[in-house]
This record gives sequence, C-alpha cells and structure tokens, in this order.
Amino acid sequence: MLTRLEIRLVGRSRADMEALEALLRSQGGIDVTLRQLINGSVDPLEGIETLPDALVLMVGESWEAELMALCERPAGERPPLLVVGPKGNVELIRLAMRAGARDYFSPPIDDGEIGRFLREIVRDRREELALPTASLTAVINAKGGSGASLVAANLAHRLTVEGKECALVDMDVQFGSLPLYFNLIPDHGLVQALDAADSLDSLAMSAYVQHHESGLGLLASSPEDRASLSEVPENRVEQLLHVLGQDHEEVVVDLPRWINGATACVLERADRVLMVMQQSVAHLHDAQRLRDILVHELGLPPVRLVVVVNRYDKRNEVSLGAIGDALPGLPLHTLPNDYRHASQSINVGSPLIELARKAPLTRALKALALALMTPREPPVPARRWSLRLWNRTQH
Repeated sequence: MLTRLEIRLVGRSRADMEALEALLRSQGGIDVTLRQLINGSVDPLEGIETLPDALVLMVGESWEAELMALCERPAGERPPLLVVGPKGNVELIRLAMRAGARDYFSPPIDDGEIGRFLREIVRDRREELALPTASLTAVINAKGGSGASLVAANLAHRLTVEGKECALVDMDVQFGSLPLYFNLIPDHGLVQALDAADSLDSLAMSAYVQHHESGLGLLASSPEDRASLSEVPENRVEQLLHVLGQDHEEVVVDLPRWINGATACVLERADRVLMVMQQSVAHLHDAQRLRDILVHELGLPPVRLVVVVNRYDKRNEVSLGAIGDALPGLPLHTLPNDYRHASQSINVGSPLIELARKAPLTRALKALALALMTPREPPVPARRWSLRLWNRTQH
C-alpha cells in the first residue's frame, strides 16, 4: 500500500484473529493491532486514544452488544468498519449497517475481498490528506480489438500537444503495442519499474520512461520482458501511479481486457474510464458486462464511465440510440471509421495529428481530449458499501 495503514483487529477467537491478521499483513503496508474481547468486554474501541485507519470486527455470540457499543458512539468517533461474521444473519448485517460498516465478509475471506476494502481506505486517506496527483484516465476495450490502444495513444499525445504534462502507460506487459505508435523501442521499461516500485521516486522513474519528441512520456514493457500481469502486486502498481502523478498533470493508462488485482487498482483510482467499443451486438453485450463489473463489482460510480464508439457509422443497424438505451446515463463519444489513416499511423509510428492533422478521426480525437480536459464537478462518492450490505439482507 502507498499509504501505510493502522488496522485494529478485534474479536473473541485468538486463532481466527491471527489467521485474518496474516491475510491483512500479506497485502503490504499494514500495521495490525489485535485486541481480544474477553469476559464482559463488548466495546471494540475501548481504551484507545487515537482512532485507527480502520476497525475490523470479528463478531461472536455477543455481536449485538459489540455492534451497539459502536452505534452509541458519534459517527465522527468511529473509524471505517469491516465486520466479519456468519452468513445469513440478516439482523446482524442490518445492525452492522447501523454501526457504519463499509462491508460484511463471511469466512473464508479471500485476498480480493480484503484488498478491495483496504484500497478504499487508502483512497479515503489520500483524499483526506489532499495528496497531489495527476488526473488518471484508464482506457479499456469493451471487446477485444475495439481500438483502445489507438485511442489511448492519440489521446495522450493530444493532451501533450495541448500543453499538458502527460504520461502514457501500456499495462499489457506481454502484448503491449504502444511503442509502435511512436516508433520507440523500450529498453528499461514497465516491468523493471514495477520490480523497483518500492524504491521509486521522480528521479528514478526517469530511467524507465521514454520521451517522444512531442514531450509525451511513455512507460511500456521492453521486448525482453517475460512477466505476466497476474504476477504484479497491486501495491507496486499503486506506487508506480503515485510517482507518475507527482510529475505529470495527466496519466493515461491503456489496460488489457483482463480484470485482476493490478488492473482493478488502476480502474478504482481512475478519474474516468473510457470503454472503447464498436457497433455490433457482440460489442454491445460485452460493453454491458464490462459496465456491470466496473459498477457492481469494483464499485465505480457510473459518472466516471465514458463510452467511446470507434469506427462509427451512422448507417449501422446498432445505432447510437440503441447503445444509449443499453448503457443509460453514460456519455457517448464517436470516432469515425478511418481505417486508412489509423492503419498508416501505426505502421509508420506517427501520431494522427502529425500524419493527418485535418482528418475527421484526428479532429474527433481532439474533441475527446478537450472534453476530458474540461473541469467538472467532483463525482459524488458511491454509497456502494451500504448498498452491498443491503443486498445481502435480501437473500
């Protein structure tokens, strides 16, 4: 974790607490304090002077008294709460909601669940401390081959041309192609930067970022890299994004179409996620599925999602109206079908603005970049924790 967390773990079973403590510590950057409730003790926060960053309560037979002790405290005197308890106890879950629980887990707890909870706590800490960070845009194909890399490359280049300090990251460590778009060959690149993430600072990062003549910084894997994204710890991705964010105004990340811990870390931190699709029923189906994963499984507020319809043709049977009906509330941007210029741009390693400045596709990408640069109201944080808890009371 970028921000070191102080976690207070409270429960009645020493063995269960120690097992969960090991899982928490395995996430990295976590200090855990254990407190075993014995005899008549029921207040999980009894005797503490400084609130921890989060409280993890493993409820026992006295769950009602333990949760009521938290309910009786003012909201400002309660840290973020995770409750661990048995499945199917609707009254317990409802009382946990009253106590301010962000989520409710039942054993066995996996890395993904606990990692998601901790990432949210880190995000809260970052917002409270107002840590400076670049605006982060994630670009991902709704269906393979939709053109996300073309969009990411030319969007980042356009932001640079418009005067922004911009970094472009190719997160596909096995088949990333973004260097081709700029006629660059990475030497020390993304995989090496991730290996060194724990010691990275702005100066060290410069050894891994290549610069295009426009000033755009590119971080991508080198041809010799043999790593898999599944091998990359989330805390290293988070540290990498943090360091990039210190030296840039904009960071654009081209994500592979694979949701795992590393890509989820980028998606959850992103100020906006561009879902790139084309006009077909198959693309529309996958776009709906991706939207559901982002909103319901990762908890992203829908206001952060943007749909980019690539190779748009107004005569296509899958119209913008149909796409809007299937993805209600999400803004739609279209990029015209200009295969000739798009293909030529990749083949010669020259961004579209340099190759075909007046082409409709180039102008559409400029409009997209300017739209993303327009200041907007901060998104309202999603109440996903309460909703998720509520959904569990309905089953």
